[in-house]
Amino acid sequence: MTGTPNPHARRYMLHMLLAMMGYTAVLFASITVLRGDTIGADWLRILVAISPVFPALYGLHAMIVFIRSMDEFNRAVIAEATMISAGAVAFISFAYAFAQQATDLLPEIGLIWVLPAIIGGQGIAACFVRGRYR
Repeated sequence: MTGTPNPHARRYMLHMLLAMMGYTAVLFASITVLRGDTIGADWLRILVAISPVFPALYGLHAMIVFIRSMDEFNRAVIAEATMISAGAVAFISFAYAFAQQATDLLPEIGLIWVLPAIIGGQGIAACFVRGRYR
């Protein structure tokens, strides 16, 4: 095994880097614009607020292209890990919502944390799924 990644991985890293740089730039720009209170129309404020999603979608496209370049085993590992993570986040948030409605002790958790939880959970789950095959 060499230290250099395959061409598909290199292309993925480049496109993901571009997507995350775009995401960061658009995120900071949108926060600056929204805090400046220069936009009065609600529909325009919403458009500015969701604008960081667009470079993130480019990152999703980069991931899809990369996954399509993988062999069946790696695709299966990623698919299983993603299902485990999505299921865990779904049922944990489901249980949390029930518990939150039963008491005032639990704070509200914003939807903005769902995607990072799924992505982080997928990374952790992939380690365990891949470990099963060693």
